[in-house]
Amino acid sequence: MKKLSLICMVLLLFFSTSGCTGHKRWSRYELCFGLSADSGRTVVSEEQWQQFLHEEIVNRFPDGFTLYPANGYWRSGAQIYNEPSQILMVVAPESVETETRLNAIAQAYIQRFRQEAVLQIRSEVKIEFHSAK
Repeated sequence: MKKLSLICMVLLLFFSTSGCTGHKRWSRYELCFGLSADSGRTVVSEEQWQQFLHEEIVNRFPDGFTLYPANGYWRSGAQIYNEPSQILMVVAPESVETETRLNAIAQAYIQRFRQEAVLQIRSEVKIEFHSAK
């Protein structure tokens, strides 16, 4: 009987950690887009941002996302820089597909606006949907 209990516990542990329980792991992904271009010599205009948004983001996350404006600050040597920014927040199941979509957006932004980098943040989250009853 002890052997059967041990086998059951091992199987339960395996299934609960392998994703076979039917519960997906969700993450909150954020991409931070600085709105300066060409090493700070130009600014990404509202029109350019809207075009990028519709061409690169909306099509990749049609189920929804959140955008919010921000001010980014960073240090390079003794100099402190800041610039207006946009932050894209996507809450989605952890998957290769989600990562691929986000990476494509970041690379498209880097190329289009000649950026050094786009910061990506990923945090595992617990989600719950509330709806009208």
